[in-house]
Amino acid sequence: MRFWHKVLIALVVVGVVPIVLVSAVSVTRTRDQLTALGVTNIQQRSSSTASAIDAYLQSRLGDIVLVAKLPEITRYAQNLGDAAAKTSARAALSAAAARSPEYESVAVVDKNGTIAAASIQSDEGTSVKFREYFITAFGGTPYISDPSYSVITLRPALFFSSPVRDANGQVAAVVRTRVNLNAVWDLVEADAGSVGSGAHGFLVDDYGIRIAVSETKGHRDQADSLIYKPIAPIDPQVAAKLAADKRFGAKTPDQLVVDPLPELKTAMDTLKSAGSSMAFAYSLAGADQRGVTTRLRSKPWSYVLAVPLTDYTRAADDATVNAALTIAIGLLLSLLMAVVLTRSLVGPLRGLLHRATQVSTGDIDLREAYFDTQTGDDVIREVASAFDRMLTALRFYALADEDAARAARTR
Repeated sequence: MRFWHKVLIALVVVGVVPIVLVSAVSVTRTRDQLTALGVTNIQQRSSSTASAIDAYLQSRLGDIVLVAKLPEITRYAQNLGDAAAKTSARAALSAAAARSPEYESVAVVDKNGTIAAASIQSDEGTSVKFREYFITAFGGTPYISDPSYSVITLRPALFFSSPVRDANGQVAAVVRTRVNLNAVWDLVEADAGSVGSGAHGFLVDDYGIRIAVSETKGHRDQADSLIYKPIAPIDPQVAAKLAADKRFGAKTPDQLVVDPLPELKTAMDTLKSAGSSMAFAYSLAGADQRGVTTRLRSKPWSYVLAVPLTDYTRAADDATVNAALTIAIGLLLSLLMAVVLTRSLVGPLRGLLHRATQVSTGDIDLREAYFDTQTGDDVIREVASAFDRMLTALRFYALADEDAARAARTR
C-alpha cells in the first residue's frame, strides 16, 4: 500500500464515513416520520369520506322508512285494488321522488314482488321478487342494497327499501327507492388528488368488488369499465348469487375483470373482526403506495384512500440525493487532498533521498555536497539539517583520514 493510499483512507475514515452514517440515520428517521404523517393524513381523510357516505346512506334509508309510514302509502298497501288510494299513493311517491335529484323512482311493491304503484308509472308491473331488497324488507327489515343494475333503466343504482305495515303490524307491502350512484360517486371522486398528487379513492363492497372509484371523475361515461372489478377472485357460488340479483347487469361472473389487491383483502378481512380502519402498503405500476381502508357502519363496505408514498417522502428522497452528492464530493476532495498532501511531503523527501544517494555513491564531491535547509516545511528543513550535519561529520572524518594517510606517506 502506497503512502497516498494510506492518506486517502485516513481522510475517508475521518471525513466521509461520519457523513455517511449521519446521513443514513437522518434520512431514514425523516422518511419514517414523513410516512407516519402521511398515513395519519390519509386516515383522517378516509374516515371523513367514509362518514359522509355513511351519512348519505342513512339519510336515504330514513327517507324510505318515512315514506312507508305515510298515510297514503299505508292506506293503499292495505287495499291495492282501490283506484283512488292508488292515485293518492302515486302523488305521495312523486313528492318523495322530488326530494332529491338522485332519486330515480319511488314505488310500492306488492306481496308478490310486483311494482303496484310508482312515481314513474312505466315502472309499474315490473317484477322485482328476486331482489334482495324486496326479500329483506318483506321480512320486516329496512334494507340498503349493494349497487346493482336496474332491470328498468339498465344502469347501476342503489335500492333502499322498507316494509309497509298494516294496522295489526303485519307487512302488507314494501316501498323502495331507486337511487342513482351520482352522489356516492361525487364523494369518492372528490378525493382524487385530495391528500397529494396521485391520491385516489375507491369504495369496495363486502365481496371485494369496486363499486365506486375516483377515476370516474370527468369520465362517468366510462364508469362501466372502471367499477365492478374485484380485488380477489369471488367464490363461484357467491358470484352466481350476485349475478342472479343483477349485480353486474348483463355480465356473467366469469366476465368480471379481477384487479388483484391482496394487501387490501387482508386488511378488510382483519377489519371484519376488529377495528374500523387500517393502513396498508402495496405497489401500483411500480410505485410504492400507502393506503387506509375504513369500514362503513351502514353497509359492510370499505372505503379506501391511497396515495403514492413519494408525495410525502419527497423531502427525504431529496435529502438522500443531496447526501449522495455530499459523499461523492467528499470522496473527490479526499482523493485530491491525499494526492496534494502526498506530493507536498513525498516530493521534497525524494529530493533529499536523491542527494543522499549521490553522496553515498560518490557521484558528488563530499566537499561540494549540501542539503537545502532553507526551503520546505518544518519537517523537511529539520531532515535536511540532520543530513547536513551528517555531511559535516563525514567531511571531518574524511579529512582526518586524509591527514593520517598523508602522515603515513611522509614517514
